[in-house]
Amino acid sequence: MVEKKDIEKLIIQNKKSTLKNHWNDAFFYNTTKYSGEVKPNEILIWRSAHFLRGAYPIFHLIFDQNAELNGIKKEKNPFHKLLNKISIGFFIVLALVLLFTTDFKTATIGIIGVSVIGTLLHLVMSKAKKYETKILTDELKEAIENIERKNNPELINKPKTELKKEKVKEWTFTKILTRLILYPFCLLMLYLCIQMILNPDSNHIKQRPLGIIGIVIVGGYLIVDLTIIVKNLMKNKNYS
Repeated sequence: MVEKKDIEKLIIQNKKSTLKNHWNDAFFYNTTKYSGEVKPNEILIWRSAHFLRGAYPIFHLIFDQNAELNGIKKEKNPFHKLLNKISIGFFIVLALVLLFTTDFKTATIGIIGVSVIGTLLHLVMSKAKKYETKILTDELKEAIENIERKNNPELINKPKTELKKEKVKEWTFTKILTRLILYPFCLLMLYLCIQMILNPDSNHIKQRPLGIIGIVIVGGYLIVDLTIIVKNLMKNKNYS
């Protein structure tokens, strides 16, 4: 078993899990393994994600009455929770502004556009978050397993069953169907955004900046998704 005092040795920066500290870790990309807060019956540890920065999880390592590791839970850090609320609020305010400052037709098109962009942005962030959370989780599990092996030399020759590498199922029916729908839609959106930049309507001066934002978000989704596909295919090849 792994004891609390062993996990405490993993903490390089001992600090409170506050919004201010997570804000700093998100913007300055804290790669310290690990930052953490020690409590009576649990330890909170974390480090920044490479791509998402502020969307990293906090790992709650829970201990029993004998100070032995009893379980691990994950939760969003305070900065990530705040960012989600701000993002939702921003899109709601933007939709209301369109609704009350433009005619019905323009407002309807604008709200649909905002909804689409918001959905694609959510998909981009969700994919990247899921991918990087898995990396951070495996990293922590490996660190804990190394501690357990160090404390129990008889486990040195035991296979690492807990960290068994499994092939990522990249071509499931759901993923294929989702990409068959989203990829053509994304290409259509990119075409429309390019037209908004190259041939803007003189009556709508905001078309060019909206077109640029659309290209960034839609292109970002495609790049992130294709990057994850390539990385998973390379991993699967190494596991075979």
